[in-house]
Amino acid sequence: MYFRREMETKAGILASLAWELLFSFNLEEPGCDYARVLDGMDAAELLALIAKAQERLRELEDNPISAKGEISRLYIDSQYNIHLEAPDGQILPLRPLLRALFILFLRHPEGIRFKERAAFQKELAAIYAVILPDADPETREKRIRLMMDLADNSFSEKTSALNARLEELLPGKSSSYKIQGYNGHPRRIPLDPLMVVWQ
Repeated sequence: MYFRREMETKAGILASLAWELLFSFNLEEPGCDYARVLDGMDAAELLALIAKAQERLRELEDNPISAKGEISRLYIDSQYNIHLEAPDGQILPLRPLLRALFILFLRHPEGIRFKERAAFQKELAAIYAVILPDADPETREKRIRLMMDLADNSFSEKTSALNARLEELLPGKSSSYKIQGYNGHPRRIPLDPLMVVWQ
C-alpha cells in the first residue's frame, strides 16, 4: 500500500510538471482545471501526457522558434529595451511603466502572486529607474508605490493594459507573452525562459 501511494505521488508530480510544460507551449485551452483533470486520469493517461511533454521539449531543442504561432525570441538590452528575434531586431514599443512590468515578470518565470506584489516593489522601482533615468525620482517612486499598493487596483489595471497592448503588437502569438494565471495563484508569462536572452 505504501509503495502504491509513493508511486501515485511521483506520478502526480510528473503529471503536474507535464501539464505545466504543455500549458507553457499553449497546447491546451486556457482556463483548464488541471487538478480536476489530473484526478480523473489513470496511469496510462498520465504516462502518455508525460511522453507528450517530453516530445515538446525535444522539439524546442531542435527548433527554438516554435512552429505554432512563430514564437519570437526576446533580447533584453541593458536599458531594458525588448528586441524581437535578434539583438538588433525590432524593439517592442511599450510605455515605460508597462515595459517595467513586463521585464519584472520576465525576470520571475516562477510567477508572482498579486497579493504578494509589495515584495517586488524595490525591484520594479529599480527597473523603472533604468527605463526612465531622467525622470523625477519622486514621481517615479510615487507611480511605483501606487501600483504596488495592495489597496489600489493599479497593478491589475496595468497588467490588463499590458496584455491588451501585446495583443495589438503580437497578433496570433500574444498568449505566449501575456501575464496569465488564476486568482490566488502565481501569475506569470508562459514564454519559456530559454526564449529570453539578457544582454
